[in-house]
Amino acid sequence: MTKSPLEYAQSAQELCVLPDIYSKLTDMLSKDDCSLDALAEVIELEPAIASTLLKMANSAMFQFPREIDSIPRALLLIGLKEVSNLVNAYGVTAAFSEIDPSVADMDKFWEISVDCALICEFLAKEKNVPDTNAIFLSGLFHNLGALAMVHNAPKEIKYCEEYTSDDTPWQRQKETFGFTYADCSAALLKLWQIPYTIIEPIREFNHVPTESVSPAANLLFVASRLAIINSHPGMYSKKNFIDAQVLDSLDITADDIDSALEHCNVKALGLLAAFPIY
Repeated sequence: MTKSPLEYAQSAQELCVLPDIYSKLTDMLSKDDCSLDALAEVIELEPAIASTLLKMANSAMFQFPREIDSIPRALLLIGLKEVSNLVNAYGVTAAFSEIDPSVADMDKFWEISVDCALICEFLAKEKNVPDTNAIFLSGLFHNLGALAMVHNAPKEIKYCEEYTSDDTPWQRQKETFGFTYADCSAALLKLWQIPYTIIEPIREFNHVPTESVSPAANLLFVASRLAIINSHPGMYSKKNFIDAQVLDSLDITADDIDSALEHCNVKALGLLAAFPIY
């Protein structure tokens, strides 16, 4: 019997548990009176997330002229919005830290995910796309369904990851499961009570361009395709792989695409080193 995206997500939820520190920090960040000092006290007691925060503060993303050597200073530099992004990224990625690399190519998975997140963030800022406050995390998490499903369907996941220039990742996923990884990603993130603003573009983007969706979903559609192009040079043509009407709706030009990919290639290595994704 074919499993639904929700059934795969429920199974993954039992195997891949969010760390306790994630729940505590997200609860603190959800309150209007959340202070940087209180956050620093909690983060300092968790070496893994503390080191991740310091790596990010000292990465090329922020280009601060002096070394950041304390959690309070790192929080001041990064700000609550980026800390919230980091906490969400840390919690979700840490839950999948035990995936067998012989079953899933984790390096490639996170390369594509980080590329998609950076492209989303860059284009959202450059084109003033509305409703994209959480788009970085939508990009980072859009393919989590693959990791959620790998325990129960390793052979099928491997087949889906062996796509060629004659098809696409999404075609193989639909052919194999009847849905895409994004459907399972959205179901799992909902079970984990991740904010809906992160989930909505993931739920919608693979329905582009046949359905009317949010600007954030259109942006994620573009970024997810560019991330695949970037990770497989020469496999796909930008012109044929991304619907021109979607690009027009966001006012994205060929020059914008080139700039987004350049930004991605400059920032990705630093981000991959900073986030707990290996």
